[in-house]
Amino acid sequence: METINTPYDDAFRTLLQDCPELVIPLINELFGTDYTGQEAVLSSANEIFIRNPNGKKEKRVTDSNMTLISLKGISKYYHLECQSTPDGTMEIRMWEYDTQIALLNAEYREGMLYVDFPDSAVIYLRSNPNTPDELKICIRAARKELKYGIPILKVKNYTLEDIFERRLWMLIPFYIFRYEKELSQIDSDEERLEKLRREYERVAEMLDQECKNGRMRSVTGGALCELSRTVVEKLASKYKNVEKEVAEVMGGKVLTYRSKELYQEALAKGIEQGIEQGIEQGIEQGIDKGIVKGLANLAAGKYQRGESVEKIADDLLMTTSEVEELLNHQKEA
Repeated sequence: METINTPYDDAFRTLLQDCPELVIPLINELFGTDYTGQEAVLSSANEIFIRNPNGKKEKRVTDSNMTLISLKGISKYYHLECQSTPDGTMEIRMWEYDTQIALLNAEYREGMLYVDFPDSAVIYLRSNPNTPDELKICIRAARKELKYGIPILKVKNYTLEDIFERRLWMLIPFYIFRYEKELSQIDSDEERLEKLRREYERVAEMLDQECKNGRMRSVTGGALCELSRTVVEKLASKYKNVEKEVAEVMGGKVLTYRSKELYQEALAKGIEQGIEQGIEQGIEQGIDKGIVKGLANLAAGKYQRGESVEKIADDLLMTTSEVEELLNHQKEA
């Protein structure tokens, strides 16, 4: 059973890799947990190999295989899959993935093999009234049965208010699926097209506000905007007016992911500069100061080349006041 990646899988995995903090509220929503958001999220290898009935190994690629470590040091395994369309194979695929993940973490104790299955769930981008709330699996062994369910989250069930109230920001790139069946009509109706644009302008403004109030990293806001645009460009590729309007909003100057490379460059330089300071001041404190210094050097260089504070803020995913602080920091150094 071969799995095929889609741009939607790629968007989901990119968020997990670049913005792992986004998955914590999603896990709370799916499993009723109460993680605070301060937990560590560690991603494990998402490639597993399964031997088919002919004895040949086949590769499977999961969307996520991660461990959450609480502030008390307690570890818990999680496995989430992002599925655009139910295809009747999800139960089998989830079982394959989960058993392999469990075996990777298996251990022998007192002559017995213990396997710890991850808490698993599926995020459905498309759903209808007949879509179940969970996948059901029954294991029969030694005349006993173990039945359990794998919860399903249906993106279309969440309004913008739900998403921002519950911090389910990871769903934002897939919000356009709410309108999938209406895209043809929207594309040819100026009034509905303008309404959709205003809704995405609201999304961008709300993300911007979350960044300004410190609840979200600027780089996370930028990632959500860019990946929203990527998903819309794929889903609405036949509807040029819809694609154009949403791309203009989510690719605007308020939040843009194109500065990811600049941010990482400054981060790398800052860590390098911070190592030396860390020897004398403590590694963590030294690296933090080095990061600030790296960002300040980058901002100062752009300013000396004649770029405006606004332009620098746009490139570095910062506010103008943050850039001004960096420039002042550079002058005082």
